[in-house]
Amino acid sequence: MATIRPCADLRNNYNEISRICHETREPVYITKNGTNDLVVLSDEVYETIIGENRETEEERIDRLISEKFDKQYATFEGFKKDFFRQLNESIKEIEDGKGIPMENIVAEMEAKYDL
Repeated sequence: MATIRPCADLRNNYNEISRICHETREPVYITKNGTNDLVVLSDEVYETIIGENRETEEERIDRLISEKFDKQYATFEGFKKDFFRQLNESIKEIEDGKGIPMENIVAEMEAKYDL
């Protein structure tokens, strides 16, 4: 639930607003003449938000892959077992004539992503 306080509370009740920000880790909205004017955050929450925005696309992708990997595989051995299972299934499909030529896949990707 959003906390909304009048601008006079910044001067008169600063410690209370600070406590709310730190305890709830949520912003406190400050109004001036009845309309939103400022948003107050704890430094910790602010730095977290800024840090997330500074993360490069490559870092974000790497983090998401790591999180997905860690959820799916408890150990590297589990990953290797699943990898080789899938590889063997793929080889079997190719041997059974169910494979798709690489040229077709590349052409499909180029068309789909306008490459």
